[in-house]
Amino acid sequence: TKHQQITMRIPHRNNNCSFHHSSLVLFSILLISILQCNHNLHHVTAAAFSSPSPKGQFSPSKLVDAIQANNPFQKQQVEEPPPPPTFLESLDLKSDVEPKRFYVASDQLLDIFGASFPVIFRLGTGIFVEGYKLSITPKDTTQYSVLSISNYQVSETCSSPKLNDRSQYQRKLQPIIMYDMEACPFCRKVREGLSILSLDVTFHPCPKKGLRSRVRIKEKYGDDTTFPVMVDPNTGIELFESDDILAYLFKTYGDGVVPNTLSRDNVLVQLSCALGLLPRFNRGLQAKYSNPPSLPLTLYSYEGSPFCKVVRETLTELELIHTQVSCPRGSLNRQRLYETKGRFQAPYLEDPNTGVELFESKAIVEYLEKVYGVVETPVKYM
Repeated sequence: TKHQQITMRIPHRNNNCSFHHSSLVLFSILLISILQCNHNLHHVTAAAFSSPSPKGQFSPSKLVDAIQANNPFQKQQVEEPPPPPTFLESLDLKSDVEPKRFYVASDQLLDIFGASFPVIFRLGTGIFVEGYKLSITPKDTTQYSVLSISNYQVSETCSSPKLNDRSQYQRKLQPIIMYDMEACPFCRKVREGLSILSLDVTFHPCPKKGLRSRVRIKEKYGDDTTFPVMVDPNTGIELFESDDILAYLFKTYGDGVVPNTLSRDNVLVQLSCALGLLPRFNRGLQAKYSNPPSLPLTLYSYEGSPFCKVVRETLTELELIHTQVSCPRGSLNRQRLYETKGRFQAPYLEDPNTGVELFESKAIVEYLEKVYGVVETPVKYM
């Protein structure tokens, strides 16, 4: 009875105490929040009425900015880190990688000058496709042209029926395989023929003291084997002599007639090929140490271009297997590159191993030496 009433009052009093205590805590938190808001508001209003507003006048825009700056619930904006550099950017090439037509860097003048001698001695052989034709057509920005004048453009085309027919199934053909070296006059003669026929070719460079393709050819055919060596995977034909190779190529992929500038009956052919290579006889001849890639490179090039020649010299010295898309003047391969890249300029390198694409010859040479070249050391054995 009485004892029960007392015991029931005690918990009632304890509940009241808990309630009052909780209310006191909440009231304290609310008071602190109000004081903090007043403190922030003081800074906000001070910022809103401060200079440079004329004569201390109220500035609504500054009030908004101040509120946002002092808002504790405002999400702080974090600057995004810059994207990581691409593989090409990480190389930090000194050469300019932006494509420029007919541009020669000052420190490349001697190289290009020396590489121009072959085309002079060879009278431009390899520059033009078989059946080369120049015409003026209505302006069409989707088609590659040499020059645009008002509503017309100067176009280069091929009038050879066999080459035009071949272009329909060109991509179904496997590239011709050539084992050669840049500084060989016999190899140059064959390369001129390949360029005239606008054929895709996979080159296996075989410079002197080479440790890869040259060794394999010598092991397969004997130590007396000379270069160039041609293998046609489309027909299974293998040939060694340059004149035999040219006769086969023009019969199989051309109109059947070897040009006089490549004919075996022309005694000046071999002499002019050799004389043209003299200014740079030591380039593209000896092998250098290198780390070969797993996949062949792709090079848009043609014989007769000094810019393409300096790139091929480096490819030969480093023994880098590469597929050349021959693009002489009038070749439909120029249109292929124009469609994919929006411009044509040779040389143009694609490296499927790194994803790098480059136009400028000086940048390509520096890239190849940096990525695949090995710095020689005087210490032979460790």
